[in-house]
Amino acid sequence: MEAAYFKNQLRGYNVVLAILRAGSEDDFCRNCIGLEGAIVKEEKGLKKLKLDLADLVAPEQERTDITTQIDQLSQQVSSLPLGEEPT
Repeated sequence: MEAAYFKNQLRGYNVVLAILRAGSEDDFCRNCIGLEGAIVKEEKGLKKLKLDLADLVAPEQERTDITTQIDQLSQQVSSLPLGEEPT
């Protein structure tokens, strides 16, 4: 795989993160089951992307930059607010 593949994937994840942020800011959407599923899917996708990074043949600095971006996105996704658990 080439570094361009990972950079393009990260661009897509940035767009999805913006959409998830917008949905999580609305109280109605925050309690939506689909929002929680989308967040889980985003987290799993980022984990897989990080695992696939092992196959990248690129300079170490480029690999480090991509890993840093993946970690930052993962952190942002996991910090998205979700609704209250039903009691």
